[in-house]
Amino acid sequence: MIGRIGPRAVLTLGDNQYSDGSLADFRGSYGPTWGRFKGRTHPTPGNHEYHTPAADGYFDYFGARAHRASNGMYSVNIGRWHVVSINSGRGRISDRQLQWARRNLGSDRHRCELAFWHHPRWSSGTTHGSDQAMGSLWKILWRHGVDVVLNGHEHNYERFNLMNPSGRWAPRAGIREFVVGTGGRGHYALGPAIRGSQRRIDNRFGVLRMVLHARSYGWRFVAASGVVLDRGGHVCHP
Repeated sequence: MIGRIGPRAVLTLGDNQYSDGSLADFRGSYGPTWGRFKGRTHPTPGNHEYHTPAADGYFDYFGARAHRASNGMYSVNIGRWHVVSINSGRGRISDRQLQWARRNLGSDRHRCELAFWHHPRWSSGTTHGSDQAMGSLWKILWRHGVDVVLNGHEHNYERFNLMNPSGRWAPRAGIREFVVGTGGRGHYALGPAIRGSQRRIDNRFGVLRMVLHARSYGWRFVAASGVVLDRGGHVCHP
């Protein structure tokens, strides 16, 4: 699927190698599959990477692309977009991480910005659901005009409306969150839709294909069969 799409960049959303993220498993399983795109991958760790002490398997496998020196947090520019990776693998966001995000986004001048990490602030999932520990991070992203957030953790697909840090619709400055936990491990059921949920799929593996334009973005959730199950687009904040 990814080979056919031929993306400029691949973003992984944590729990990249089940179930414990050891270096041997990364080399033996991830490497021959998703690892084909390692040279254009921008990863972020999940909680399962930390089943191996200090997530050493993850950091050793991805090397410089994992940014161990900054505890797995980094930013890159993809086209006209500024993209920020946050490390939520331990299930929390420290004050030091919040300060880093605040400084990074505060100094950025791109119109369009995207942030990605593992644990979703909002989810209708029945296994983990919404994670309030991500609330402080969302407030910073909101204040600095981030347009899109990508998360994993829940093994399903869910797209949200433009939302403020309270989870309310914010058409002018809201952040759109996508939960894309559909990389192949298994599925987690979705419960009743929480506020803001617009599209929910919990029985298909697939990838989120995004096109990042200079002032807007488009998306398609493409199932492993090649069928497009969700699509749309929106403009970035002014």
